[in-house]
Amino acid sequence: MSGKIPVSITTEPDRFVQMAVSQVFPNTRLRFCKCSMFRETQTHLGHVYQSHPTFEADFRKCVNESETMKEFETRWGMLLGQYYLMDDEWLQSVYDARRQWVPVYIRETFFGELFGEGNEARYFDGFITADTTLELLIKQYEKAVASWHEKELLADDDTNNTLPMLKTPSPMEKQAANVYTRKVFMKFQEELVETLANPATKFEDSGGVTTFRVAKFGEDHKAHIVSFNSLETKASCSCQMFEFSGIICRHILAVFRTKNVLTLPSEYLLKRWTRNAKSGAALDEHSVEESTNSRESLTIRYNNLRQEAIRFVEEGAKSIHVYNVAMNALQEAAKKVAATSNLGLGVSQGGYLTNGDNQVTSGHLAEEKVKKIKELTAELENTSKRCEVYRANLHAVLKDMEDQKLKLSVKVQNARLSLRE
Repeated sequence: MSGKIPVSITTEPDRFVQMAVSQVFPNTRLRFCKCSMFRETQTHLGHVYQSHPTFEADFRKCVNESETMKEFETRWGMLLGQYYLMDDEWLQSVYDARRQWVPVYIRETFFGELFGEGNEARYFDGFITADTTLELLIKQYEKAVASWHEKELLADDDTNNTLPMLKTPSPMEKQAANVYTRKVFMKFQEELVETLANPATKFEDSGGVTTFRVAKFGEDHKAHIVSFNSLETKASCSCQMFEFSGIICRHILAVFRTKNVLTLPSEYLLKRWTRNAKSGAALDEHSVEESTNSRESLTIRYNNLRQEAIRFVEEGAKSIHVYNVAMNALQEAAKKVAATSNLGLGVSQGGYLTNGDNQVTSGHLAEEKVKKIKELTAELENTSKRCEVYRANLHAVLKDMEDQKLKLSVKVQNARLSLRE
C-alpha cells in the first residue's frame, strides 16, 4: 500500500480480527464478507432452512434488494414475524452487525467490488479441498498463483490486442473501450446499455444543480435520485454505485445522456480499472518525503522495483525475439546499476571517504554521483528508446509473417481446388 492506510478491509466475521483492525486501522471501514455471513447463518439456522424452503430466498432478498435502510428494517421485521424468529439470538447478533455487512449500510464506502463477493473462494477452486494437508497446501497455493497469473496475462493480451464489440454509437462507449480493461469495460457497457430502459426525468432545478428521477420503465416505485452540477459536470446518485465500486451507474449515465455529456469526465475514470493501472508507482511526493529517512523506504523501493521487473519479464517472455531484446536490456541495466553502486563504496556514516591521511568531503562525492547518475540515466533512456524501436520492428516482422502465412494458405487452398477439378 506504499505506506498508505487502506480505505476499506473485507474479512471473515471474526471478533478478534475485528478488534485487530479497529486498533491498527481505526479510520478504515471494516466489512464482513457477505458470503460468509450467509454461510454461517445457514449453519446456525439449519432447522429453519429445512423446515421453510422459502426462508433462504426471502433472507437474501431482504439483504440484497433493500434500497434504503428504512426498507431493510421493514423487510427484516417482516422476515422475523413470518418465520417466528423474533427471539432467535443468532439472528439478533446478525442484525446488530448489519452496519458491517448489509450492502445498504456500507455502499458509501469504496470497496472496489465489481462482480460480487466470493472471489477469494474461487481463487483456489480446483486446487485445494477441506482434506488438503498443510504441505500440499503450499504446493497447490503456488500452482493457483501461477494459474491466475497466466489468466491475468491472457486477460492483458485480450485487452491490448483485440477490440471489444461496441453496442451503441456513443462516443463515451468508444472512450471507455480505449481506456478500461476488457472486464471493466464489459461492466461499464452493461450500465450504458441499460440507460436505454432507464429514462431521466427532471423534477427540480436550483442554483446550477438539477435533480432527476431515474427509473426503469414500469418501475417508478424504484426510482433513484441523481443530482447533476452542470458547471462542474459532476453527478451523484442515491444508489452510490460509483462510491462503492468505482464504476459509474446507469442512472448517472442516463442523466449525462439527457444533458449531452458525450465523454466521461476524468474524475469518473479510476486508474485502478484502466489499461495502465500497473504503470508507475502509486506514490505521491508527500509519502516519499515522509518515508525517505525511515526503514519503510527500503521496502517501498524494493516493491516498486519488483513490480516493474515483473512487468518487464511478462513482456519479455511473450516471444523469442522480445526475449532477446529484453535480456540485452537487462544485462546493460545490470552493468549500469553495478557502476552506480560502486560509486558509493567506502563512504562512512559521517560522510567522509578515508584513505590514509587524506579525507574527501561528501559534497565532492555527491557532485560526482549526481553527474554519473545523469550520464547513466541518459544512457538508460537511449537504451529504452532503442528497445521500443526493436519491439516495433519485431511486431512489424511478425505481422508481415502472418500476412505471408495467410497468403500462402490461400494459395494452397486454391491449388487443392485446382487438383480436384
